[in-house]
Amino acid sequence: MSIDPSDAAAKATAPVRFRLQPIYRLGIAALSGSVAIGSSGAALAAVHSTAPELAVQLAQAEGSATKAMAEGEGEGEGEGGKASILRDDSLYLARLGLIRGHLTIGVDLYRNGHREAAATHMKHPADELYAGLKPALDVRGAPGFAEALQQLAEQVEAGAEIAAVEEAFAAVEAGLEAAASAVPKTQRTDAEIRFGVIIQLLRTAAQEYAVALDNGQVVNAHEYQDALGFVRVARAELDALRADDKQMQRAGVAAAVEVARTQLDGIADLWTDLMPPAQLDRDPGRLFGATARIELAASAIQ
Repeated sequence: MSIDPSDAAAKATAPVRFRLQPIYRLGIAALSGSVAIGSSGAALAAVHSTAPELAVQLAQAEGSATKAMAEGEGEGEGEGGKASILRDDSLYLARLGLIRGHLTIGVDLYRNGHREAAATHMKHPADELYAGLKPALDVRGAPGFAEALQQLAEQVEAGAEIAAVEEAFAAVEAGLEAAASAVPKTQRTDAEIRFGVIIQLLRTAAQEYAVALDNGQVVNAHEYQDALGFVRVARAELDALRADDKQMQRAGVAAAVEVARTQLDGIADLWTDLMPPAQLDRDPGRLFGATARIELAASAIQ
């Protein structure tokens, strides 16, 4: 049987509407036979429910997720693989967000005089994240930005003036925006897809932060910084959604946004500065827990 190439291309590029699949199976309906997540703030109520069964299940889920990620099960930055980001808009946009998170932190470190640390954040996007992204760029007909990434890395490694680094970073930002624009605006701004991006970023941040700390000791400053960068990008996505009146009027969106805002505010103290202290008494499980609560709330969007 022959396959029409045009038909195959159409299937490869057809948009996929993201449907949230909670990473922590809480079994809410089983709590009393009457608990349901609705669309008028019930997501927020469910997350903060005082029902002891829900509290126990959430705690168990967070503990299991923390243990699994700490033991290295899964790799957030590569989650979904090349095949998935070819068609899944949320994974594709999340990959762009990971690149932005690395570079944003790198440039911020450079501005503050931490040039050696900044250089390490410039290498990873080009060496690993971009390579995995390239097939998705090609399938979507999106322009590449490898040259802009390389120019930024070279400016930082050469110790260029901050103005030159800022200019190179602006070029990468333009490349990221052009790549994101390959996703139709109706998809790119959809609340479910936006939450998909936010959750992917936060999952990866949680994994990175867990690697960064070991019993109150910061053992990997780079991962600590990565996590901060990814959370910053997730916050920017949330702010963009909050400003979208049309999406905010959809059932469940306002409640999910409020949960996400509260959760992100609640984990802000996990980072004390761009450069971490040698000792930091923080629980990485809080970031896993925040992600779980946000995903639970977002699953109520209709």
